[in-house]
Amino acid sequence: MPDLGAFYNRTPELETLTTWILQEQCHLIAITGISGIGKTALTVQLVQQIKDEFEYVIWCDFDSSPILAEFQSNLIRIISQSEQLDLSTNNQKSLPLIKYLQKYRCLVVLDNIQNLFSSGELVGKYKSGYEDYRTLFKQIKELSHQSCVVLIGWEQPRIITEVKSENSLIRTLRLTGLDIVAAREIFRDNGLTEIDHWDAIIQHYQGNPFWLKSIANLMQDLGECEIEVLINDTLLLPEDIKDSLQQQCDRLSEIEKQVISLLAKENNPVNLVKLLENSKINSSDLINALQSLLKRCLIEQQGNFYTVLPLIKQYIESLNEV
Repeated sequence: MPDLGAFYNRTPELETLTTWILQEQCHLIAITGISGIGKTALTVQLVQQIKDEFEYVIWCDFDSSPILAEFQSNLIRIISQSEQLDLSTNNQKSLPLIKYLQKYRCLVVLDNIQNLFSSGELVGKYKSGYEDYRTLFKQIKELSHQSCVVLIGWEQPRIITEVKSENSLIRTLRLTGLDIVAAREIFRDNGLTEIDHWDAIIQHYQGNPFWLKSIANLMQDLGECEIEVLINDTLLLPEDIKDSLQQQCDRLSEIEKQVISLLAKENNPVNLVKLLENSKINSSDLINALQSLLKRCLIEQQGNFYTVLPLIKQYIESLNEV
């Protein structure tokens, strides 16, 4: 589990997750949100608070993208410890790992889960060789056991986003920005205490901790007064924010790139009818692309209207200027 240093208040989110895991005994929980929003930091804090309720707490970073056989074998070895390793199952249709999740109370966190999915496709399509994870998540969802698996990532398995029932043992927490009070702490931690327009800056950057830290660093390097004047006129795009957004936008399918570019040209939220009028995309493809972009947290929906986050709009416009 990473050591991420300072943690900024997420009390409501922590209470929600704790209730889902300890009281409602949820099997599978997805924590999603745009890059830098604080998904991993929140989960680290959650684990520290509830770890004593479990026999095993296992944190796996999927940066290395292990195939299911390797991942399952590693987890079973950790959980089994001195036991004789048993890869058989009572039910031939269930995976061996399920038996250990049934026998022991485990909290398993899978970070960077987006690495299981294909780039250049709509959200949640497994990479070749990783399709077996669909079976794992389905069994974690449906079979009886006493453990909880938490998935962290920009993208989530489609089995997560298909669930709408409140009675399901699957939950999704879409993380949004920090509130004003918590976000101000980022600037204070960076020694910036004399900013006149706290609230405006925080709102411009949607309370995203990574984006705010980047702007705070820029203020330290170049002078907070000069940067504050610039921020009042435009959204700044430091290179580390650009790199982060590029990682996400590079994963988009061609149809998603078309749709998000269309949205970025609009000054106001637009509905589906206007998008169809302004593009040559058929209605089915457009709806699928909008749904995928919403799941990636790159666009927002307000009633029947869609819009791009201001900083992402700025990033897309910067690409068109190159």
